[in-house]
Amino acid sequence: MIYLFIMFLWLGFVGALNDSSILLGIVITYLVVKISEFFLKSEIYGFVELFISAIGRILVMYKMTFRSLKFLFKKSYCGLVPINVENKTDAEKAAIANCITLTPGTMFILEENKHLIIHKFAETPDAAHSSDDVWKGELF
Repeated sequence: MIYLFIMFLWLGFVGALNDSSILLGIVITYLVVKISEFFLKSEIYGFVELFISAIGRILVMYKMTFRSLKFLFKKSYCGLVPINVENKTDAEKAAIANCITLTPGTMFILEENKHLIIHKFAETPDAAHSSDDVWKGELF
């Protein structure tokens, strides 16, 4: 695996894909691996495995992003919902706003006249303008 990784690095740095660059890349890859084994023992293998694992996780992230695109194009409605935060301190308002923003389909926009204005997505227009499932109860 490490041989392929270093070979692809070599071909990327050289920028040419001809016979001489491939043969020179094979020789350099072999030399780099053997010199690294002599000086670094097994540490280089851990780095390469970690790097390849990180690339795999990034690819999974992009795959999940493309899977969720259908929700973006699905018909949905949005509305603004006021939440009463009368008699709350600034820290309590910030905590409530953050909790609401972490709820899927809702996002805190601004504070106005003792109310937090929440932007909400829903499947029906009535549900988009309803504050029933945005915030219930007391946090503090």
